[in-house]
Amino acid sequence: MSSEAQTMTPTNDNHAVGGTEADANATQALEELFKGSEAVDDSVLDGFYSIRDMDGFEKWISEHKSTLCKPTVAQTEPKRKILVLDLDNTLISRGGCEVDFVVDCENGCHYSIFIHPDCMSFLHEMAAHYALISIFTSSSWIYATKIKKKIEERYLEAYPNSICPIRMVMASGHCTLVEGERKKDLLKFGSLDNVVFVDDDPYYSMRSQNDNVVQVRRYHGEESQQGGLLALVPLLSFLSSVESVPTTLRKLKKVWHTNNLVEIVQSTVGVTC
Repeated sequence: MSSEAQTMTPTNDNHAVGGTEADANATQALEELFKGSEAVDDSVLDGFYSIRDMDGFEKWISEHKSTLCKPTVAQTEPKRKILVLDLDNTLISRGGCEVDFVVDCENGCHYSIFIHPDCMSFLHEMAAHYALISIFTSSSWIYATKIKKKIEERYLEAYPNSICPIRMVMASGHCTLVEGERKKDLLKFGSLDNVVFVDDDPYYSMRSQNDNVVQVRRYHGEESQQGGLLALVPLLSFLSSVESVPTTLRKLKKVWHTNNLVEIVQSTVGVTC
């Protein structure tokens, strides 16, 4: 055998053993995370889901943080997932007591906007995990882009010499009408395996895409609602590394169902969550 071939041959058996042990521990942790999901039939989750107990949901994430924050794929793999974020009551509040700026729209309306205090920290954290971050709102494109510009300015103040991770804005004109309701079709972003959608109102999703949705605590500018955005970070970090977002979220929803955290409705017409 040539000296070159000998140089290329790995010989660190201890590293291999350590890697095997780490993989086994990771597998065991995931099995614990999904424990109980196999006992819930898919038909139980057929419909639109929402979180019935947001305090309990955020507590579940916190209790499983150590597992959720360990990626299921190697850190050296390129980021592939897309994070889609709602705007109103998720990244901002509108018409509350506190006001950062006012958005003037062509229809003559003026909207008082307050950016979520944790918005910049949240975006900065998510930029490390996702290949693309997009806003998808049922509000107008002009309204959304004006707010996105303000968020971008605030982000660059917080993180100089960086780039705001919000790279796309999709608005009401990109929504799909279903039974008279605006729905956000995530297929516009490509394969659903790679899309995570965060909204305070999961009923804006397409029924067939409900397993891509993570509900966030609704934010109206109240201090008691502020923790909801960062509470999702461990879960969203975990989802950025899985092979299939809907397959993984379906398992997690079954777990949440067994913990009485999930509510299912068959139609969203005239229904609010």
